[in-house]
Amino acid sequence: MAVDLRDVARRSGVSVSTASRALRGSERVSAATQAKVRAAAEALGYRPNASARVLRTARSEFIGLVVTNLVNTSFHTIAEVVQRELARHGYQLMLTVTAGDPAAERAALRTLAEHTAAGVIVVGSDGAASEVLRALGMPTVHLARRPSQPAGDCVLGDDITGGRLAAEHLLGLGHRRIAIIAGPASVQSGRERMAGYWLGLRAAGIEPDEALAMATAQSPDAGADAIAALIGLPARRRPTALIIANHEAGYGALPALRERSVAVPVELSVVCYEDSPLARWWHPAMTVIDNNARQMGELAARLLLNRLEQQPGGGDGDVEFSEFRVGGRLVERDSCGPPAAGR
Repeated sequence: MAVDLRDVARRSGVSVSTASRALRGSERVSAATQAKVRAAAEALGYRPNASARVLRTARSEFIGLVVTNLVNTSFHTIAEVVQRELARHGYQLMLTVTAGDPAAERAALRTLAEHTAAGVIVVGSDGAASEVLRALGMPTVHLARRPSQPAGDCVLGDDITGGRLAAEHLLGLGHRRIAIIAGPASVQSGRERMAGYWLGLRAAGIEPDEALAMATAQSPDAGADAIAALIGLPARRRPTALIIANHEAGYGALPALRERSVAVPVELSVVCYEDSPLARWWHPAMTVIDNNARQMGELAARLLLNRLEQQPGGGDGDVEFSEFRVGGRLVERDSCGPPAAGR
């Protein structure tokens, strides 16, 4: 005779729901109770039936993570952290990469719903995708970008402060002609990092030169093109410092500087946004604004798991959602110094 969850609950002296949570590793169940339930399951030879569980709970034990790309190192970190946190609670991760295509994003969300995903963490959802999520009622956390009408809690970087912190660091070294390569204005992080840069310069009494403030696509090619435009400026208008606040563009911008024999930091001081192996291993090692991607991933996973514990049957249209901002920090390395005239 097959052993089911009721047998495990009966042997361990707990309710069926408590036995289910204990086997998933829920934080709502004490470590002692989890150990007792798992011992009972092992003694009885219990093996969970995934199909039956889906029929009982109207959802499976997997969670979707939808991201725009995997060029961005932060998304790698977030995926690893989220997968680890979900595994601790008995969930599996399904990763989807949309290449920033809103139609692909909406299709991915519908596929997750069709397969009764327990919930989803979304990086880069547009307005239409949020409407899909609200209609599906699937527990959701928006990560890195906040849609106009969120379908769940939002975990964002404090990008205005980060952009300003980068500008202030370079201003403190004596730079006045500071350029920035940021993401497009349609992307929240690009818009906010650019705003922080403008705030930092204006607070120092400097009106930014619009030719030095570049909003580009999130791609290595866009970064290389931006460097070509900056280096192509007349000598008196070229920057002495550069903030690469578009992480994906950095993969093209840094090699382009080397190809053009621009000496960093002697000719050009550089601050990158978001830490990565490339930034640490580049020569010279890049000073960065670390956006704490690991903390963002941990918080997003924790928020979604809390929603699932509170609403085991799915979403609720009357739920109020919260927004959280994770601060960044300056990590000084070897890529910044005073402007050449001041050496």
